[in-house]
Amino acid sequence: DMNLVIVGSSDVICSSADGGVTWIWANEALFNGEPSLFSVAVTSQDIHVCGSQGNFYKKSRISSRIVAEMSRYNTTTQEWMALGNLGQTVDDTTSAGFNISGDGNTVVGNSWADPSSGNGYTVFAHAFAWNQTEGTIDLGSMFDNINRSTRANAVSANANVIVGLQDYNGPWKSAVWRKNPAGGYFPNQYLLIDPNGSATDEMNQLGECSYVTGDGNWIGGEGDFANNYQPWIWSESTGVINLGDITNGGGFGRVAGISPNGNIVVGWFNAFMWGDPPVPFIWTPSGGMQNLNDYISGTLGMSTGDNQVWIPNNMSENGKFITGWGVNPTIGDFGDSFTFRLLLPDELGIGQHVANNSSVYPNPVKGILNISSSDAIESVEVYNVGGQLLLSKKQNAITQLDMSMLSNGIYFVKTYANYAVKTHKVIKQ
Repeated sequence: DMNLVIVGSSDVICSSADGGVTWIWANEALFNGEPSLFSVAVTSQDIHVCGSQGNFYKKSRISSRIVAEMSRYNTTTQEWMALGNLGQTVDDTTSAGFNISGDGNTVVGNSWADPSSGNGYTVFAHAFAWNQTEGTIDLGSMFDNINRSTRANAVSANANVIVGLQDYNGPWKSAVWRKNPAGGYFPNQYLLIDPNGSATDEMNQLGECSYVTGDGNWIGGEGDFANNYQPWIWSESTGVINLGDITNGGGFGRVAGISPNGNIVVGWFNAFMWGDPPVPFIWTPSGGMQNLNDYISGTLGMSTGDNQVWIPNNMSENGKFITGWGVNPTIGDFGDSFTFRLLLPDELGIGQHVANNSSVYPNPVKGILNISSSDAIESVEVYNVGGQLLLSKKQNAITQLDMSMLSNGIYFVKTYANYAVKTHKVIKQ
């Protein structure tokens, strides 16, 4: 073997392919100036170099390898088509697909990014897309300079809206990319709890986006500390709607499907305690949040025997079908899994999430908040900036709300009239 490697201080790797006749500085592009590389380990596939200050390098010894790449399957030809990557390989993976548009022409996911775009050595990924017209599209990251990842989780039917996550300080936060008419997509943006608040305040940023409706109007996602771990949905007309919690604070919710009008939402809660099963939910404006198993047995009157739904992981674009999987704990030592498809009744989710014409005053308010609307306000809810429900009032034709017992600060008052909802930002003094 004529390949030689020498390491040392400071952070220098020299290699020779001709037995030591000529040498090159092998890590010049990734050099970070930290002191001392100590050891070289050679395997059949890779050369590993390690040292102090967390320095670690790896180089492949083989000219080619089989790797995983984001791909699209053609059901007519029954063939897979690899869709590309950003030129980096980590653990035999280059890119991964997470969702496909309704027309089948756009696939989204993520791809390993070049570490040299940031600090030079931390592995991270970019949200990544491929479409029939433009080919591969690097969706980028807000924080390339510190190697923070993004991922595209879902795409609208016409691919005008892509949603996913942006990492910065952990946990993952919302990311929305919108189509640029000139080509590609505009840089991702956060969805905000208070649209007038700071976009850099993590307490004002919604958590990871997990779903977008076919028309791109409704986006759903995962709860985190900013909204008390409630699953949420969002639209331009309503802002954020926190869906509640059926775990008594025992988990964090994630949206898996939204009907086209935003009136049916399904998803699940992952438990905070390891080993506890997930809790599936279905939500409507009129019925609120219910355990999906209770809804199937109680409302629909369907018996599932010992089968328990765990994860409703998608909804059809027309809002008619829910698909997912569950577990029958009575089979074998550890139970057995099953998949399901559930047809929803036509009357579920009636009404529209359109904004009503209510207004509130005075604002700022010290005590009584007056509510004016041409339609009778049937329900009023008050949330703090963290998404916690503080007050709820239900009666016919609500015209006032007493906020005197609340501490000074910013609140969100939601008014409901015939399922039309409007959110008002109110300052309590």
